[in-house]
Amino acid sequence: MSKSIVLIAAAALLAGCSGSTSTTATPSPTTHSKSGPSAATAGRAPKAEQTAWAGQVCTATTTLKKNVEGLASAVTSGGSNVSAALGAQMATVKASATALTTTITAVPAGSESDPEVAAVKASGEQFKASITALESSVAALGGKSGMSKVSALASVGGAATSSLSALGATTQAVATAAKDGKSTLGQALAAAPSCSSLPS
Repeated sequence: MSKSIVLIAAAALLAGCSGSTSTTATPSPTTHSKSGPSAATAGRAPKAEQTAWAGQVCTATTTLKKNVEGLASAVTSGGSNVSAALGAQMATVKASATALTTTITAVPAGSESDPEVAAVKASGEQFKASITALESSVAALGGKSGMSKVSALASVGGAATSSLSALGATTQAVATAAKDGKSTLGQALAAAPSCSSLPS
């Protein structure tokens, strides 16, 4: 009888030990949601003045491109008054280039540190230099005749092509910025109607 009691007590003790070990669980690592940080990286919605600036940049870019193309057409049209025609068109090009440069640099207050500002401004410096070279080539045409005039016209045509290429870099910078959802100005460029029709 006493032997049975001992066996029952031992069995109960073993059961108690087994239960105590099963209740101890290793805490699992806590999984933190990443929704907060990713939301914080999105740019703020653009203000009215930022969208207006974006539209002005695209409109000025389109205008300058058309004016440079007009100058290039004047080169190929020739004629006895080609020098005067190019001089007049160059004045138009210079005015529209100044308008674009002024607009690009007049970034709305609070947008100076936007990630896309630097690229757009850098493209502006490229076309600014190309317009200066174009103006010099047109000025060099004055008083030329014969083969010297033909050579000078070819130089103007080449400079016009370079200016259009530089403007293409500005167009690309704008298009790239418009795809950047983290950039407030990028969103502004994407929202501005005149930017959707920006020529390539």
